[in-house]
Amino acid sequence: MKVELILSIVLAVSTVCYTIINLMMWFESRATRRQKTTPFVIAFLKTTDDHNMLCVHIKNVGEGCAKEVSIKVLKDYKQFKKDHLPLSECMSFKNGVNIFPSQYELKYYLDSPSDIDYKLEDNFIELEIEYSDMNNNRFKNNIFKLPFNQISSNYSNPPETYMGQIPYYLEKLHSAFGKFIKLQSTKNQ
Repeated sequence: MKVELILSIVLAVSTVCYTIINLMMWFESRATRRQKTTPFVIAFLKTTDDHNMLCVHIKNVGEGCAKEVSIKVLKDYKQFKKDHLPLSECMSFKNGVNIFPSQYELKYYLDSPSDIDYKLEDNFIELEIEYSDMNNNRFKNNIFKLPFNQISSNYSNPPETYMGQIPYYLEKLHSAFGKFIKLQSTKNQ
């Protein structure tokens, strides 16, 4: 009789544990499926591979497709210091984007990094990005404050991409070749 009672308790406890584990796996599976369909649109600053231009990037880093993307410029910037080229007048900022697939990226050139005053605290761009997923769930209030002073020396040497490494190493070769020519000319004199 005691053995039957103990076995019944063990069976009841294991059934409860099994049910809890299955419920947790169901929640995790649901979250994973939701992640596969959820977009995540962000904004960030980055220099080009040759460090000659500062760009603002708008990218969907999520795994789902975004639609009805609207990008509001809360603090504007005049591209290349020209009054007729405010960032807010670019087509994507002005009209929005209908479809923004996963890993899709828009890039807008701002200015040469040497022409930007990094010491000013109020020298930044501020954007608000709103978008929907394919199930019409709206994602709002994604505000990105992008200060220029955080990007002033934020790049790697050599650049990460092979396309960026080509001009980097060509410049190194040109410099080394110039030193070699100078050394040869001093030896011949």
